[in-house]
Amino acid sequence: MKCNTIILLLSMFLIASSSQAELTHFLSAQSTPVYVQYFGELSINSHHPVNHVDEVAVFVNDGAGGELLVGATTVGTTEDNYYFINIYGDEGNTPQKDGAFANDTLIFKVWSSQDNKEQTIEQSQMTIQADPTLSQPDIPPVFHPVHGEQFGYLHLAFLTGSSEQSKISIPVTTNPGRLCFMFVLIGISIYYIRKSVFVRG
Repeated sequence: MKCNTIILLLSMFLIASSSQAELTHFLSAQSTPVYVQYFGELSINSHHPVNHVDEVAVFVNDGAGGELLVGATTVGTTEDNYYFINIYGDEGNTPQKDGAFANDTLIFKVWSSQDNKEQTIEQSQMTIQADPTLSQPDIPPVFHPVHGEQFGYLHLAFLTGSSEQSKISIPVTTNPGRLCFMFVLIGISIYYIRKSVFVRG
């Protein structure tokens, strides 16, 4: 296990400066002099992802009510079914925010090529596997601006949602709801009137 981790770390170091498979869904994040690295396994509906095709991206609050992309990668660049991603910090010498600030919450998103769906990964879809050679991430993950620090393992589970169909209900406080409620009452009234007439007859 220790040998595998050392090999993994060497691979991560080499890939950090090399080109990865081309992104097709998320845009490439703007690189800055400060970055940290996250590593973990990705599952999609309890199955393996499509390596070198499915994508993982990280966003932070952009300070203006939106989100800023601070890292993106394809799955399987270091090891099948695993993602390895550089997350870039703010450069500090520009007026606009161009990276993550210290203690920014990291928003992980996954794009599944087979479903052509993008999903924000909730805390309940994250699990941590401790490794003595890596810094342990937080849940929710936050940005710690220590250049080159490696966090792992943060495993992600992409779930397309429950197969159960949601129940449809019409509130009686809306106009359609009032009409439906009135028709139900009228129907019940007619039923009991006809039943009463039939019994008397």
